Amino acid sequence: MSQKELAEGICTQATISLIEKKSKIPSMKIMMKICNRLGIRLSEVIIENDDQLYRTFKKIDLLIRHTKLEEAQEVFTKIRPKQLRSNSDKKQYYYYEGYLQLVLNDNADEAIFNFGMLLNQFVKSSHDMFAILATLGTGLAYERKQSYDKAEIFVKQAVATLHTMDAQAAPIGDDDYLQNEILIYASAAQLYAKINFPEEALELIDLALKKAQDSQSLYLLDRLYAQKAANEVVLNNVQAAHDHYYVAYALSLVTHNELLTQKIIKEMAEYHIAPLKIANEA
Repeated sequence: MSQKELAEGICTQATISLIEKKSKIPSMKIMMKICNRLGIRLSEVIIENDDQLYRTFKKIDLLIRHTKLEEAQEVFTKIRPKQLRSNSDKKQYYYYEGYLQLVLNDNADEAIFNFGMLLNQFVKSSHDMFAILATLGTGLAYERKQSYDKAEIFVKQAVATLHTMDAQAAPIGDDDYLQNEILIYASAAQLYAKINFPEEALELIDLALKKAQDSQSLYLLDRLYAQKAANEVVLNNVQAAHDHYYVAYALSLVTHNELLTQKIIKEMAEYHIAPLKIANEA
C-alpha cells in the first residue's frame, strides 16, 4: 500500500511520510484509523524504544486484570523515573500508580493526584484510552470519598468520550482496547448501582456484555452477569435476577474467581434464590 493510499481520507501523505521517519507523532484518532486500514492492532505500533519498560507495563497490566494487585505493586515499584522517556511511558506510569493507590491501598487522594498528573501534563487528546481510564479512575476515587456528585461527573465524561471514540474509529481486533472498554462500562455501572440508578447501570452492563459477546471474550463476563443480577433484584425483576445469578455463578467457577463465587452465593442467599447444583465430577 502506497503512502497516498494509506493517507486517503485520514490525513495528508506528508503526515504519513513524517510518521514513517519518526518525525511526527500522530493523534490517537489518526493512529487508530491507520491501524484499522492496515489491519493491525494499535498495541503493535505504540511500543517504545525501551522494550524492557514496555514489557514491565504489560506485565503490570496483566497482573491487574487477573486481580493480582500485590504482585502488580511489586513489579511497579521496580520502575525508575529515569526510565520514563516518552509521554506514553509517563501516562502509563501515573495511571498504574493511581490505580494501585486506589484499589490496593484505598488511598483516594493519592489516586486523584496521580490521575490528575496524567490528565493535566501528558495527555494531548481526550481520545486517548489512558485519559479515559484516568478520568474514570478519578470518578471512582471520588466515589470512595463519598463525593457522589463529582464521581458521577467524571464517570459520565469517561463513558461519553469512549462512545465518541467508538463512533469515530474503534480499533479492530485489539484485545487491550476491548478489555478497557468492558472495564470502563462495568466500573461505570457499578457506580450507578451504588447511587441508586439501576436502569442506567443495566444499560452500561448490556453495552459491556454486547462487546464481550461480539468478540467472544470472557473478560469480566462473570462480574457483569453478577452486576446485572443485582440490579435486576433492585428493580424487582425476580426471574431475570435468578437466571443471571446462575450464569454468573457458573462463569465464576469456569474462571476460578473464588471471591466472586462467594459473593454470588452470599447475595443469592440474601435474596432467597436457591443455589445452583453443580454435579460432581465422575
